[in-house]
Amino acid sequence: MREMFDPSVDLRKTPDVAPHRALEALTMREGIAREGSAANANAGEGGAVEILRPNSPAGTNRAPIVVVKVGTSSLLKGGIGGHLHLSNFGMLAETCAELQRSGMRVVVVTSGAVGVGCQVLNKKKPSDLAGKQALAAVGMVRLMRMYDDFFQSVGQPIAQVLISLDNIMDRQQYMNAQSTFRSLLAQSIIPIVNENDTVAVQHTKFGDNDTLSAHVAALVDADYLFLLTDVNGLYTANPNTNPDATRIPVVESIDDLEVCTADTAATGSGLGTGGMATKLSAARLAAASGCNTIIMHAHSLAEMPEIIARSKSVGTLFLAMPRPLRGRKRWILLLPPSGDLIVNANAAKAIESNKSLFSTGLIACRGEFTAEDGVRLLTIDDETGEEKDLGRAITNYSSEEMHAFIGKSSEEFYEIVGYAGAESIAHRNNICSWIPFGQEPSSCNLVGMTQDD
Repeated sequence: MREMFDPSVDLRKTPDVAPHRALEALTMREGIAREGSAANANAGEGGAVEILRPNSPAGTNRAPIVVVKVGTSSLLKGGIGGHLHLSNFGMLAETCAELQRSGMRVVVVTSGAVGVGCQVLNKKKPSDLAGKQALAAVGMVRLMRMYDDFFQSVGQPIAQVLISLDNIMDRQQYMNAQSTFRSLLAQSIIPIVNENDTVAVQHTKFGDNDTLSAHVAALVDADYLFLLTDVNGLYTANPNTNPDATRIPVVESIDDLEVCTADTAATGSGLGTGGMATKLSAARLAAASGCNTIIMHAHSLAEMPEIIARSKSVGTLFLAMPRPLRGRKRWILLLPPSGDLIVNANAAKAIESNKSLFSTGLIACRGEFTAEDGVRLLTIDDETGEEKDLGRAITNYSSEEMHAFIGKSSEEFYEIVGYAGAESIAHRNNICSWIPFGQEPSSCNLVGMTQDD
């Protein structure tokens, strides 16, 4: 029998109470327990209400995990010759500490190492990789000192975690990183994450910290990913040049968006690497991993608890998939693709229904890859002729072999292989769709979303 509790007691000020119990009381007291809703609440033993994964019919009784990505433009003022944005550092520390006290667990993904290095040395941002890595090494020292000073001032311990794409690509390293994050979060320590710039090489870099933050969100099984930037969300057009542009509050399907992502950001610091296009890619990756993504202005940091606790509409919310990928399949989705497999409509339907890919469904093969490499799965839209990204897969055959298999029947396939190879081009256990099990999210599941004033 679960222990009952009194929601009138402020458990956030009671250190000997488990974090998820504190959040549960807070949730009930603020009227968002959502009792009686089959899609958004499950009654535990004795009638107590469980904490639910947002926008998912499957409940989970654990402390929600929040990943906050802070862009360079949110941390720096004035570009080269400028200074650190101290008020944003302070607001970030206070907000993260508040979320921790309310029972959540927080991970911060930070940008700005190269930009801070430029400011420290009063140099322009270099174009070569070695130059950027050198400046990142200089800037990271100053950046972590600022994080430590501000977070210690609110009584919140932090840790530095540096990750490279190599760590994600290797399954064992991926699991080791996952264990490290779990240990830190279990001890109420906030990891401050950045790419390990000084050792990464060009082809094994995340490229931008929006992508890194999505990988981290998938790695820690996060419920929310906040992408903080210098715009108020995703708009129907560039709000800086088009007065008729309106904010899009909720996105159910990224594929259905009809917006131009070019030059939608504000001026910024001039030292960052991301943009709206990279944020949409990050939101897609996070969604398939079961994580809701919010793109919003860094000035709205203080609204974060309200967004989570009361579904307050700030920025743009990208809904998580109701049946997210887990375990090894989630890891496969994170792998950088070495090539492309283009499939026909029947094969696309099979892939979205969690079926294997066979040679009869293969239309074309692009790139050079070996067996057990990761590839993109694409299909051609019959109406528009445009390519649609279905997901990722680990192949059973190399690109050289794959060219011979295109469109072949099972009988022809066996004759071409010439040995007792795998029946499928990619087995369903090694195929990951952006829309797992063909089930897309719906904003109808959102309860009590309130518009910001």
